[in-house]
Amino acid sequence: MESRLKYQPAREHQRFIAMHRALVLIDSGPEALPYHIMDISESGLSFRYLGQKLKRSEIKEVSLYHDFDLVAENIPVQAVSDYRLQDNLVPVRRGSLIFKDLNSDQKSQLERFIQNYTEAPLPIT
Repeated sequence: MESRLKYQPAREHQRFIAMHRALVLIDSGPEALPYHIMDISESGLSFRYLGQKLKRSEIKEVSLYHDFDLVAENIPVQAVSDYRLQDNLVPVRRGSLIFKDLNSDQKSQLERFIQNYTEAPLPIT
């Protein structure tokens, strides 16, 4: 009998909790806003934001900041999920992105960001 349960494989890369003031800027033109990074790994990140759901198809590149310092720029991404965390007057949402086809400079920028601007690792799920 075939099982109807689907098991997710263990993550390829360890996720880390981002430090306070670790931000992702989604390149969406003049109305671009920075969002708080929740967790990050070598393969992707999740962030929280307020308001209406972002158009996932428009998210192509991001830049990573700590405070006002640019740490990694023009990182190619693909949106994988977006859902509501809290149902308030202004909804709190969580978006998740995976990194796509990083060159060696982008990989080293990402590694430096993870090394310098993250805290405790999250449990492997």
